[in-house]
Amino acid sequence: MILVQPFEMMFDKPPTGSDAQISVLISCYKYGKEATEALASLQRQTEPKINVVLVDDHSPDDSVAILTKWFAAHGDDKKFERITFVRHLKNHRASQTRNTALSLVSTPYTFILDADNLLYPRALKTLREALETSGYAMAYSLVEKFGLEPGILNNSLWIPEKFSYGNYIDMLALIRTEVLKELGGFRLMPKDFGWEDYDLWCSFVDRGLKGCHVPQILCRYYVHEGSITQTSAKDFTQHHLEEVQKDFEAHHSMPFYLVSKPPSS
Repeated sequence: MILVQPFEMMFDKPPTGSDAQISVLISCYKYGKEATEALASLQRQTEPKINVVLVDDHSPDDSVAILTKWFAAHGDDKKFERITFVRHLKNHRASQTRNTALSLVSTPYTFILDADNLLYPRALKTLREALETSGYAMAYSLVEKFGLEPGILNNSLWIPEKFSYGNYIDMLALIRTEVLKELGGFRLMPKDFGWEDYDLWCSFVDRGLKGCHVPQILCRYYVHEGSITQTSAKDFTQHHLEEVQKDFEAHHSMPFYLVSKPPSS
């Protein structure tokens, strides 16, 4: 069951007739300007039709005004089959924001896009084709990091055993919606240490689900001072890794070696 927090509707574009296969979920907190850039990258997608579900997590700034203005100007774009823009009545953080968005999805596939990240034009179509061909639960590509730490993410095939040592796949992935909903969406992480992505992939490993690796750079991840990997969440995981490991051991059946080496055979 997906936990949904109270929200108010800010913009709603009903379906126009064609069936989109992909819903892009965007969670936003104080990134209104960045979110418009993420949305612009969706307009350039080669995927024929896209549904957009954007949840603002009660931003205290002008993010809602910026996004409302953007949707008023671009909402009639034929690329967008449906648009649902809502605002949480209170701030609930990343997991809850994604879950509220997930509850509003009706398409076969879901793509998770944080407001400060971007997609290259071929991203959604390429990932959908990979997912359909492989029959796996999700598909992910190489990810270009830009900003404070330029580099490449996701440069590995899906290897379940690797997750015992930590996360190596970012959430910029196309996932079967039925799988996400069967898992209950995203778990609320204690003390907001920000490993929701890793927790979801561990749930995949527990259930024998697989991800299809696409060796192309299709997504862009913005590393900046406000990124969760650069803030207090990073400090917590660095200094309380044993506590983090105990939490994961309590919620997953796979072994974890975040603070210790595996026993010798």
